[in-house]
Amino acid sequence: MAATPDYYKILGVSKTATADEIKKAYRKLARTHHPDAGGDEAKFKEINEAYEVLGDEKKRKLYDQYGTADENRIPYGWGGAGAGQNPFAGAGSWADILESIRRGEGAFGSSWDINDIFGGGFGGSGFGQQRAPRPQQGRDMNVTLNVSFDEAFRGCTKKVSVKVPGSSAAETLDVKVPAGAVSGGRVRFRGKGAAGANGGANGDLLVTTKISDHPIYSRDGADVLMTVPVTVSEAVLGASIVVPAPDGTKIRIKVPAGSQEGTQLRVGGKGAPDVKGGPQGSLRITLHVEMPKDLSPEQRKAMEDFQSACEAQGIDVRAGLTA
Repeated sequence: MAATPDYYKILGVSKTATADEIKKAYRKLARTHHPDAGGDEAKFKEINEAYEVLGDEKKRKLYDQYGTADENRIPYGWGGAGAGQNPFAGAGSWADILESIRRGEGAFGSSWDINDIFGGGFGGSGFGQQRAPRPQQGRDMNVTLNVSFDEAFRGCTKKVSVKVPGSSAAETLDVKVPAGAVSGGRVRFRGKGAAGANGGANGDLLVTTKISDHPIYSRDGADVLMTVPVTVSEAVLGASIVVPAPDGTKIRIKVPAGSQEGTQLRVGGKGAPDVKGGPQGSLRITLHVEMPKDLSPEQRKAMEDFQSACEAQGIDVRAGLTA
């Protein structure tokens, strides 16, 4: 008959160790030698066998007194136990114990929780069980909202239809576009994105504005840009002209005499509202000198006279060019 292993040596404790010291030693060894942590299953079974005996007060007393906790190895009549009388019936084989562990019932019955030993490191309450999936927040959804130049300039409310998270149904949302909105601006709707997983929160819905082109105006932040054509004579002599502003009004601007192609003028307060709360933007005007393509006889005569006058004064606009 094989000798009973030295359970105290297996757990690395003395024979006078307290129940708490035995438990601590077992937990430490179990963490190290658990198969899920890369340990040896045979060694792990040996550690559990030792703790099954030393961790039980009655079994430990039998082991200390007779060198075994197996009643079949205790001579008949010792301590009142006889052959065939198993005070530990129902403990089961090691295969049963390991199966009990995998089911989450613990090695020693339902009073033990393996998370108490491993600090939850292996997930669930039994060896081999996967950790319960963590809640995952749903991903954010993106929608592009097309807005006209005038709607963005003045502000408006538009509707978008989106899918309800976790459902095939649709939901209509009101999107408030602030006055002065720019392309790329975003409005966030909390919890209106994709559905979360494992009880996680829904993602968000991000509505991004896209401002459509305007035939006259463009935007640079709160400033509104426009190009205004002027005649050659207006550019040369200067003029007072009327142009439309983006707010629907008409404004008079002064074209300085001698204005060149690309000359820029600024009219403060006639741009778009600043969505960040700053001052109203400006209307920035770029002059384009429109060159005549077909001249009337009178216009041609005037231009010829102008050319003759320049030559008489010795004006050479290319004098600064050198080879």
